[in-house]
Amino acid sequence: MNFLSTLISVAVIVVLAVPGFALRKAHLFPDGATNVLAALLLFVAQPFLMIASVLNKPFEASMLANFGWIVLFAAVLQAAVCAAARLCFARCREEATRRACVACSYLGNVGFMGIPVMEMLFPGNSDLVLYTVFYNIVFNAMAWTLGVFTVTGDRSKVRPYKILLNPPTIAVLLALPFFFCNVRVPDAVLMPVGYLGDMTLPLSMIVLGVRLADMHPRAIFARPYPYAVSAVKLVAAPLFTFGVLMLVRLFVPIDPYVVVALFVIAAMPSASIALSFAEMYGGDRETAAAATLTDTLLCVLTIPVLMLLCTLVV
Repeated sequence: MNFLSTLISVAVIVVLAVPGFALRKAHLFPDGATNVLAALLLFVAQPFLMIASVLNKPFEASMLANFGWIVLFAAVLQAAVCAAARLCFARCREEATRRACVACSYLGNVGFMGIPVMEMLFPGNSDLVLYTVFYNIVFNAMAWTLGVFTVTGDRSKVRPYKILLNPPTIAVLLALPFFFCNVRVPDAVLMPVGYLGDMTLPLSMIVLGVRLADMHPRAIFARPYPYAVSAVKLVAAPLFTFGVLMLVRLFVPIDPYVVVALFVIAAMPSASIALSFAEMYGGDRETAAAATLTDTLLCVLTIPVLMLLCTLVV
């Protein structure tokens, strides 16, 4: 892939955080504004993005094998990176900090950034967007189980019903019958769905900008743990994913774009859901916030470099 075009695409995404940062610093965003924006993001924008990514996409039976590979590797690779991250941060003395670092090291921004980034890097390739949607189903299931346990260490906090009863997954499950049956939805319906879904990336970046404005630079840049998380999440995890997939391809004929999709998703920065879990369950909110912010800023450099490896696949 072209390094410069990828760099510009990712940089444009991160620049979207500037309005949120500026408005918060100018005191035009009140306290609690992030909670309102986050609710709009979770319950409106992202679900409609999932629906828009599935509707009116052509389905063929031959796609089922690729969807199966995505689901399988989404679960296996996330679990593997989680286990590796536990080893990496095993010497961290503060339990809450260690748990926040592990969560941020393997929970990637698949929902808010994954689909828009895939559309920007591979315009016109609807298969890659569909692969990301199916990855999201597994990601949300694991986030609300393994992710919650990683942050809390308490199995009683895990709510299995959240595997299905979360807004993005519900939205996908509602849209999938239309996709599998090749039912075409009228443009008059699809247009407003698309408009609402298109809010996802700008809203998520605005929320990031507000959170960045609320944190002292020293809390973000003067601590070692966010950089260690970035090394795992932005470099080690995608390279591990790429290596495993290339090794598997020596024995099993996996579609090259399945490899590309899983690799790009692995290169995404830490997900804000790790911060949300830390806030909800009394975890180390500061470390989770610093790691998420640092990852998102550094991915401007890491994603373009990593994407050069895609030329070895397609």
